[in-house]
Amino acid sequence: MNKTVCIYPHDFTTDFLHPLFEYICTTLGAIGIGYDTSGDDDPLELIYNEIKGADTVLFLGHGMSTCLYASIIDNVSLFNESNYNLLEGKRLFLLACNSNQFIKEFNLSNAIGFGFLPTSNDDIENRRIFHNIDISNTSIFDIECFNNAIVQILINTISKDTIKDFQLFKERLLLNTSREIVDCLINKKSLNYRIVADELYYMYKDVIFK
Repeated sequence: MNKTVCIYPHDFTTDFLHPLFEYICTTLGAIGIGYDTSGDDDPLELIYNEIKGADTVLFLGHGMSTCLYASIIDNVSLFNESNYNLLEGKRLFLLACNSNQFIKEFNLSNAIGFGFLPTSNDDIENRRIFHNIDISNTSIFDIECFNNAIVQILINTISKDTIKDFQLFKERLLLNTSREIVDCLINKKSLNYRIVADELYYMYKDVIFK
């Protein structure tokens, strides 16, 4: 029997992803697990044990080229050079900044990863330039517009069929991203809506399907 696990390290920086997390658990029948430090058991071991028998692992959180975080706030790494092998042989969907580089760094296969995703004020202040776009004046309302669009795009893209067929996933992602870009431009959904539209375009351009 196929087992799907969705890892969602929930905190105020990832709160906007909660509708996507609920959708994934409901639609894919995924087992949802986060970085829970409230109990006596090691929260990392709980996650590692849960994914051992999984065919598909989805991750909704933060990352960089060399790790995926259990907690960005506490700087706790979940997967890195010492244990990335736990992800080998599984179908992977990694929604985290620079997870495309993480996939390349550790030569993971059957994986979807993303580039830089400016989803917070800290992201804007630290990056300021995204590809050739000056995002330094992006407001909190622009960030919310971008975040809401990401969630809607992925809810419209992820299904039992697309998660097993990356070519189909890519086609649906392009279609749904294009729709959100058009909606953003036509309805001027935030103050700097053109920047948001460009960010959505580059979000798709940076996706890796390996």
